[in-house]
Amino acid sequence: MKITSTSLGALGAATVIGAAAVAGAALAGPAHPAGASDATTRPSGIPAVVRPADATASADPAALTTKNPVAYADDLVRAWGRGDHARVDRLATASVARALFTYSDPGGVSWRRTGWQGAAGTIYVNYHDDARGGTVTLGVSDVLLSEGRQPAADQVRFSQAHPIGPAGYADRLARAWGRGDHTAAATLAARRVEDLLFDHADPGGSHWRRVASSGAAGTTYVTYHDDQHGGHLILAVQNAAEQDGQRHAVRDARFTP
Repeated sequence: MKITSTSLGALGAATVIGAAAVAGAALAGPAHPAGASDATTRPSGIPAVVRPADATASADPAALTTKNPVAYADDLVRAWGRGDHARVDRLATASVARALFTYSDPGGVSWRRTGWQGAAGTIYVNYHDDARGGTVTLGVSDVLLSEGRQPAADQVRFSQAHPIGPAGYADRLARAWGRGDHTAAATLAARRVEDLLFDHADPGGSHWRRVASSGAAGTTYVTYHDDQHGGHLILAVQNAAEQDGQRHAVRDARFTP
């Protein structure tokens, strides 16, 4: 058993850096009309973590399905979300594709687009992971797309080094319950888990501290101690669901003395 001790009060709320955005299933319908910008001002530029010189865009009109950079980024995030390496390799440069799948493979199904901005011939499209938290920004070359050339996604930036993992996923639920956030809790927990938590206390309070995390049979069990009243809460996170970026990955819960 891996023993940890983490105060939920110290953990605080999950941090979202920059304009957020999402993909996967949430991208079935665009969150913004084509050609419209979420920014009230256009920045002089957004630095990128990955700006590769290892791939050369080539003309491939038959494979280019859109010249809209936002729709192009949506297509890339959906392909990454379902683990479609071949499609990602067509849409993104080698360094961007490698960065995406290093972060998560597959990327997950809960990415939602939240905004985009244009600067110096590049459109920066932002996405937020509604299940695991964190953001990703993709830079798509408007110049390459206008010329019918790809891969056109040549920049990527993440707000965190990697997904939060099962224990972090459970922490997000414990914090949401603690502050009485029913909407966030419903995103992270199965309905029976949500009901159990809020029937016990609403809000749950900030006095729960993570003290242990252990795994068995594809599930991670995360234990919290109630430092104010005593007793424990155990949250069961389905590993496969968390790794796939699914919502409702906390499938079971129980209170113990």
